[in-house]
Amino acid sequence: MLLAWAVLVGFALHAGPYGLTEEGSKALLLAWSIADQVPSTAITLGAPDIRLIFFLPLAFLWSGQVIAAKLLTLLVMAAAGVLLYSWRARDDQGEAALLATGLLLLAPLTVDRIDSLSAAPFLLAICGTAAWLNGRLNLERGTLGGWFFAQLFLCGAAVSLHPAGLAYPAALILYWWAEPKERRDRQIALLGVPLIVALALVIRAGWSGIAFGQNPLPVAAAVFSGSRPDATLSVVAWLGGFALIAMTAAVALHERRRLMADLTGGTLTLSVLFGAVAADKTWALLLFALLVYGGFPWLLRACAPLKAHGLMVQRGWLWVLLVVICTAFMRTNRADFEVRRLNLLSPEDDLIRELAVGMNGLKSAGTASGQAPPMLVASPWPARTSIACKCGALPLPPAAKDPASQLAMMRGVSYVILADSMDSRALANNFAQLSARVEVVSKQPGGVILRVKPPRDGL
Repeated sequence: MLLAWAVLVGFALHAGPYGLTEEGSKALLLAWSIADQVPSTAITLGAPDIRLIFFLPLAFLWSGQVIAAKLLTLLVMAAAGVLLYSWRARDDQGEAALLATGLLLLAPLTVDRIDSLSAAPFLLAICGTAAWLNGRLNLERGTLGGWFFAQLFLCGAAVSLHPAGLAYPAALILYWWAEPKERRDRQIALLGVPLIVALALVIRAGWSGIAFGQNPLPVAAAVFSGSRPDATLSVVAWLGGFALIAMTAAVALHERRRLMADLTGGTLTLSVLFGAVAADKTWALLLFALLVYGGFPWLLRACAPLKAHGLMVQRGWLWVLLVVICTAFMRTNRADFEVRRLNLLSPEDDLIRELAVGMNGLKSAGTASGQAPPMLVASPWPARTSIACKCGALPLPPAAKDPASQLAMMRGVSYVILADSMDSRALANNFAQLSARVEVVSKQPGGVILRVKPPRDGL
């Protein structure tokens, strides 16, 4: 069944370079640059997360192929499903594990996160690995060998991906603090884990590509609504997002002792708590995973007294619930597949595609005439823009005190993308006063594309 799921999801993935997350694009772009040994603006975008290590072998084999990275993310998600199933199946919880894993893999948000090269599959895989890895460490009978350093590596990997990744080192510290261990081993662990976390945060300079303080209701609604080209949500979707958060909070409070009894449950619970400061779709998938893996055991225990009344009374309502949820998931997955097939994009990706189409035309004309000009773009999403346009891209510069200073910052830049979703009014005002050197090439619902004329064309 897992193989069938992987094949079906693999065929549903979008092969184009759109709809990606910025941090996933950054890791993929740097891996391509290393494999091809080509100077790239990717090195100016900051340190990538741990996905660089996974994408690097793909870059040597299939450089420039976004679909290869998506298939790898699909395999990581499949591994996460197996690990979480094995964890939940312990203590005679096989039925709850099967139901939870099935719903997690069928969820529209899961397919969307795979297709966008999100950090969510990697974080779920780390959550699933936590208890297994700790079991291997306990078999070493107190010696801090390779399994201990594997835990430290996973701490740094998790922290590099998302604020929710802080949950794994926090769970490890709680474990080492509570469990009766050798005093020397405990001191080493309690010192090593915070050092690895601090090192990961310094290397990554925090989480520069993640927006904090977002409204959690729209992203929670995405568990059922899937990927949407626009940000418009109905009242029903908002209520669904609120209900999902409320149910997860109830499950976490009721099952807190059972969930915190081992590292996987503790990591999954704390990841939802820590990740709420940056409530994006990665956090929403962790939220849904906590709901199903914590909620189904609770439901099945509550139904146990009904066994005397027959199977239909005990499980009939659950079957109806599963049929309704799975039908809703499959309808949304089908709608998302049609969206990808018709190449309907978000306003952000529409801007990037418009620029990519125009630049490809200029490159073709320049190649035919033997004068292909170098292209450099300033974009709010430099990694995504660079992958789609196959050109160098830099982050948007800060707003200067006057238009002349702003123009000096733009030396070498050919095009600029300004997005309506970001506060760039000061930057836009400076460009508006440079009409002799800056022209509007395209205006889209998501923003505008500007062309910076070379000096010989202007002043």
